[in-house]
Amino acid sequence: MRPLHLIGLLLWRGGLLLVGATILFEGARLVLRFINIPLQIEIGLALVIAGLALVLLSLIIERVRDYQAEGDLRE
Repeated sequence: MRPLHLIGLLLWRGGLLLVGATILFEGARLVLRFINIPLQIEIGLALVIAGLALVLLSLIIERVRDYQAEGDLRE
């Protein structure tokens, strides 16, 4: 795959992820307005969710690197 094609795919997927995250964020804020919880708890929940997402992302990155280092895992 050519580098320019790979960059285009990464930008497209990144943009799609950004749009999806924005929709989820705005939807969650809309729901939280009706529940009427304090702003500090709202921020705390957002940080917890962001932390869990970063942990999941780091696990995926580690798994991909292990796969690349070891080759096919079905051997």
